[in-house]
Amino acid sequence: MIIHFNSYTRFLLLFLAVSFSFSITGIHAKALVIDRIYLIVNSQMITRTEAQDVAAALNAQNSTAEKSQTQLNEKLLMNLVQEMLLLDRAEALKIIPGAKEIELRLDRLAVDQPQLLEVYAEEDLKEQLAREFKKHHVISREVDSKIRMEGPEIVLFCKQQLRKDRQVGLAQILLQGSTAEVQEKVKTIRKAFKSGISFEELAKQHSADSSAKRTGGKLGIFKPGDLLAEIGEVTNNLEPGQISKVVQTNLGNHLLYIYEEVFAEGLDCDNLNPEQETHYSNALYAQKRDALLVTYMDELFACANIEVKDPGNSDLPTAKFLPVVEKKNINCQARRIMVLPQKKKKEKKRQNK
Repeated sequence: MIIHFNSYTRFLLLFLAVSFSFSITGIHAKALVIDRIYLIVNSQMITRTEAQDVAAALNAQNSTAEKSQTQLNEKLLMNLVQEMLLLDRAEALKIIPGAKEIELRLDRLAVDQPQLLEVYAEEDLKEQLAREFKKHHVISREVDSKIRMEGPEIVLFCKQQLRKDRQVGLAQILLQGSTAEVQEKVKTIRKAFKSGISFEELAKQHSADSSAKRTGGKLGIFKPGDLLAEIGEVTNNLEPGQISKVVQTNLGNHLLYIYEEVFAEGLDCDNLNPEQETHYSNALYAQKRDALLVTYMDELFACANIEVKDPGNSDLPTAKFLPVVEKKNINCQARRIMVLPQKKKKEKKRQNK
């Protein structure tokens, strides 16, 4: 299972707004029972009570039963592990927010979400803001700093998006019959097309669609994303003047053909105005960042020491719901010693003094 960092980011927003109750509920729980450790990720630990609070927040977020219990269990463990991995990395990198920074963030929170200060203790809010600070600075240092943007890349991305958002005039030849019969018809059609017979004429001759004799197989102008998934996927990568591979749907077998392309007006990717350049630059940056985040979190996960304790009667998921990430091409030993050179430099400076 691949970790999807977008889901994790959405969880952080929910976590910030809903789950400041960790320390509060933990205090009351300790007065009644001895809480038990539920999850250990490297140097980080979380108790059953804390994990249950996050589970309750996720269940509230998915109150419409849009996800199965298995999916919710996987998402809970994924979110918990990812947060703990980032906090563990922050500890290794010695990322610690200053008191003034936390005060400024608390002031902004008081303006943006004043209701939180009425519900939660100030110290609890400060603790959670410190955690958010650490996680975001890890991402900024180890992911955002690696993103490079070049002018030609933005132009190429613009052209790719322009093509992706295009509308196409789509035609088809619908074929029905046994597999052998369809294959034979496809050979005949392709050979005739190469000899110079138009797709429109071939549709009139061979299509099982009763309207083809009148329309020449033309279906109309569409965005590939608005078509049946199987047809849209092939159409999105189809060049005008080419006949597609055979696409199977519950209607039969389709040969597709683009007879017209319609692009957005007023956009020249080679000569973008400042507003357009900013738009495509931001979109490309977000795309690169998402891809790097997935890779980064996968590497942290694959190299981590993760232990899910017996959940007892807490209804928390067991270790079998942990996502599986392959360690292919991941040098975990190198990742573990990434911060050591800095320590050695500091020791040399002390010795020189």
